Amino acid sequence: MPSNSLSMLIKRIKIFSYVLVLAGMMLAVGCRKDRSIDVVVTVKFMADTNIVIPGCRVEMTKSDVKVVGYTDGDGEFRQTFMQPVQLDVEAFNDTLSGFGVLTLQDYGADYNFSVYVY
Repeated sequence: MPSNSLSMLIKRIKIFSYVLVLAGMMLAVGCRKDRSIDVVVTVKFMADTNIVIPGCRVEMTKSDVKVVGYTDGDGEFRQTFMQPVQLDVEAFNDTLSGFGVLTLQDYGADYNFSVYVY
């Protein structure tokens, strides 16, 4: 009898160990933080901020960082950054231009930034 209860105890310890390892793996994957910063720049007309400007060139620059793109049909330009940074944001087309400064600080955050052109 003693060997039977010993083998049952060993089996229980093995099962508990497997469950503990599996729970640890799930916890490690679940706690992984998002290390990106999502930005949406909306270009709006200064005289009427309900009017957005599609097809507007957007430049986001600072030192060695330079991102260039164009706003979509909703007047928005989207970009993802992998680290905090402070950027000069310029928006312009043939006749309009505007400028702003955007500071990205928090990983996993979404930033909505408006540039007003005139």
